[in-house]
Amino acid sequence: MGELHALTPGADAEREVWLMSPTDTALVLGSAQSADVASSHDSKVVRRRSGGGAVMVDPHHSVWIDVVINRADPLWDDDVNRAPLWLGQAWRAALASLEAIGGEVLDRYEPGPWGQLACFASRGPGEVLIDGAKAVGITQRRTRDTARFQTLVYRRWAPEQLMSRLVVPTGQTDSLRNTLAGSAYPLDAPAEKIIAAFLNSLPR
Repeated sequence: MGELHALTPGADAEREVWLMSPTDTALVLGSAQSADVASSHDSKVVRRRSGGGAVMVDPHHSVWIDVVINRADPLWDDDVNRAPLWLGQAWRAALASLEAIGGEVLDRYEPGPWGQLACFASRGPGEVLIDGAKAVGITQRRTRDTARFQTLVYRRWAPEQLMSRLVVPTGQTDSLRNTLAGSAYPLDAPAEKIIAAFLNSLPR
């Protein structure tokens, strides 16, 4: 899985959609996170080059799609907070087509008390919320010429699986558990239908 996160679009890359197909489950750390936040030595830990907190990527229970654009693309925005809003709108439309309605595309960053540790405990620009829970997580890696947006949707949310792989400060386990319990909105749909809905909702 590490090799998927390490992929880098070329400087001349045009608009691309990368359908990621990991073959195993891993804890994925954000670029600025210390390896010390990972507690388990018997499970796979990889690092992505984009920011944010840790996420569990499971080939059976999550859908991971990346989108690449270049500076010449009409969707490009130099403002990192505005840059993913179009992508959030596309995901919102995709979810609505799968009967997950009422999505809200966030236009600001709300880290919350646990956002630096766990991605889905925070909220950021472009991410889609349903009933206050994160349905789509988005992070981005930018260069002068390209932007790679990484998006993740859970089909099943297992916060205990994530917690078991993180180092939680003494006495704060219940706080993190309570936060994560309702932090994600799992999408009850086959992966292939989620992918098709997303592709059909992208700007032309």
